[in-house]
Amino acid sequence: MRLSQYLFLLLVSLSPALTSAATPALSYITEEAFPFNYTDERGQLQGISVELLRLTWQVMGEPEQEIRVMPWARAYYLMTQKPDIVLFSTARTSKREPYFKWACPIDRIKVVIFGPKNTAIKISHLNQFKSSMIAAMRTDVGEQLLLNHSFDDHNIKLTNNYRQLIRLLLSKRVEYISGVETIIRQAAIENQLPLDAYEVKWLLQDVPLCYAFNRTISDHFIERFQTALLKILDSPRYSEILKKYQSLRAPSNHIPK
Repeated sequence: MRLSQYLFLLLVSLSPALTSAATPALSYITEEAFPFNYTDERGQLQGISVELLRLTWQVMGEPEQEIRVMPWARAYYLMTQKPDIVLFSTARTSKREPYFKWACPIDRIKVVIFGPKNTAIKISHLNQFKSSMIAAMRTDVGEQLLLNHSFDDHNIKLTNNYRQLIRLLLSKRVEYISGVETIIRQAAIENQLPLDAYEVKWLLQDVPLCYAFNRTISDHFIERFQTALLKILDSPRYSEILKKYQSLRAPSNHIPK
């Protein structure tokens, strides 16, 4: 047995306080977004956030539960309508903060505006983008941050996934796109969409990725969940998980074609 595995099992065995309360019946929902959460070629759910969730359940003394995968827009809508939803991986922004309860962090992401490298326009202020047409994925953090910065919604073209987002940029139907840098680059690779002539033009925000809970879920349960999550983040297993997915390529089946 590897030392890190032994330490984790010891961590689980020393966590009786985390198992003392009854668990509410919750529905865990996620989307396809490598490397955080995605289905592999065998149809199995994988990713940084998925592994962390399963380990968190272990530390809490909870059985493994079903995780449903669906398009982000529908998942986010259900989160606002049903009392038992846990949605991940969710970017924790100041505007989203009061609408959900949170357990963090899974990781951190950079939400950016992506555009052409060779341009005569020198960008020195975010307002310079406001007269341009920008694409973003519907209800994604890329769209929400644009709206938070007072971008006109008429200048934001919405898509259902990151592949469509990149195609709009490459076809010059929009001047820029907004979204998570990691996912933009991975979607481009997996769909063979060349981004060599494009670069990050502006960092909108560096934000934590979290597990978002409907506000009706008890504070006590979320405190137990957060305590268990932090135990894992402080253990060798967390760095092993990050290294594992940094070395992997996304399966070709996980990005909508």
